[in-house]
Amino acid sequence: MTLPNTDTDLAAIESAAVEFAQGAGDLLAGYFGRVISVEYKDKAQQDPVTAADKETQAYLERRIAARFPTHGILGEEDDASADGDTTAADFLWVLDPLDGTTNFMNGLPVYASSIGVLHRGIPVAGAVYIPWPASSLTGASGSGIVVHCRAGGGAFAVGSNGVREPVSVYQTDKLRGDRLVGLPGSFGASTRVGKGLKGQPLGQLRVTGSIAYELAMTAMGVLQFAVIGAPRMWDMLGGAIAVQEAGGAVMTRLPGRKQWHPMESLAPTWDDKPPTMAELRKWVAPLVAANPTLAPLIANNLHQRRRPVRRAVSRIKKAFSGGR
Repeated sequence: MTLPNTDTDLAAIESAAVEFAQGAGDLLAGYFGRVISVEYKDKAQQDPVTAADKETQAYLERRIAARFPTHGILGEEDDASADGDTTAADFLWVLDPLDGTTNFMNGLPVYASSIGVLHRGIPVAGAVYIPWPASSLTGASGSGIVVHCRAGGGAFAVGSNGVREPVSVYQTDKLRGDRLVGLPGSFGASTRVGKGLKGQPLGQLRVTGSIAYELAMTAMGVLQFAVIGAPRMWDMLGGAIAVQEAGGAVMTRLPGRKQWHPMESLAPTWDDKPPTMAELRKWVAPLVAANPTLAPLIANNLHQRRRPVRRAVSRIKKAFSGGR
């Protein structure tokens, strides 16, 4: 992958992203454990948005616009109707102010505030705030840490005292049954594993309720791998590039493609036809994040289970085609 700009530019963006993510984390920590107003994006009341989500996104947007006025911003809590046919800016900050809102509003400290930066579709920087006993990594006391990176610069965790430590994905050539893994809650019902994984222990399943948190855990080596079924761009960008810069690999399967491939551009047609903000808001693709040995092995051995109706239709077609 060719970097689209100088390392000096990227270092400035990374530094700002860390600053903004820490500010977002401090803001969220002030809300945590309090009774806060909640709205729902769906009738089933399973997709909440709180005052903490909205205030944190507003804070991030203000800080980014002041520091980088020519850059674009795509936030989860934006009004989608305002996107229109606006073409995405070359530099685009992709924000999930609070990933894991249900955990947060129920008092479970498993959540994240995620910032990812694209340049013409290529991930170039990320910063993910997570609640964490920071003294275990950076010697700082406080409510959390920021896992951050820029393309080609490695991945680090930094505490409130400014001390940072490098982080690395878990290195193993074979899956270990005693290590933690992040899988979707529906994994067993929706996915079957291919022969390359048959008989191997996948590991100890954890479903955290926050994609950004799971990817940060993978970058830090806490999870030996994570499978993300259908993330939006704001869910995954900051954490996914952190996995890559922590020595890992992120496999994805972009819309219209049948094969898994290493994550590079999230919008491969950008040079020919830059996407609109509305198109990027609809972006979704599965991910597998792990070390460079495990990621392709796992990705290429995950197969969607056929639903009973689809199996029945397939059998009927086969019968009428004479078994061909």
